[in-house]
Amino acid sequence: MAMVKIKVYPDNAKNEISGGILGHFVEQYPGNIPGGIYDPESRYADKDGFRTDILEKMRETGVTQIRWAGNFSSAYHWMDGVGPVDQRPKKLNFAWDAIEDNRHGTAEFIKLCRKVGADPVIGVNMGSGTPEEAMNWVEYCNGIEDSFYANLRRKDGYEEPFHVKNWCLGNEVYAQWQFGMMNAEEYARQAVNFAF
Repeated sequence: MAMVKIKVYPDNAKNEISGGILGHFVEQYPGNIPGGIYDPESRYADKDGFRTDILEKMRETGVTQIRWAGNFSSAYHWMDGVGPVDQRPKKLNFAWDAIEDNRHGTAEFIKLCRKVGADPVIGVNMGSGTPEEAMNWVEYCNGIEDSFYANLRRKDGYEEPFHVKNWCLGNEVYAQWQFGMMNAEEYARQAVNFAF
């Protein structure tokens, strides 16, 4: 058997590795975001309700982007998670058969990303949502015009846009457990509508 030799030249990088592979995924699953990363009642909570011990570990791992999506997003209506926290509706989270109090919404997710130095990635609702709803969310996050949803963000206390560059079109919509399940052909057709 021939011996194989490998030479490694650590100072001779041929290609850069995308920081996107160092991403993290969070979801409104009980114990993940609510009662986990975001837990205003925790003794570790900062002024915004995030657990400082978890934020510290996320920083240590060098998370470059955080994806906010998952099974909940196929029935999540983003307007439920904006505005004054005490006025947000409590709704049944169909994916986890739990109550979603919506205390952690869009602005809170952006704060989480900024606290750990990560880019936000948001998954839009392709289960019960519409392309228009997704478009309005993009406007809320990124709008700079004198328009309804950009002004709603400003009214909520965020003058500057959130600059969300990356958006996911749905979450595992091929799966039977997913609200609004669709086959590949249906997904492709819907993806075109949502991406416009």
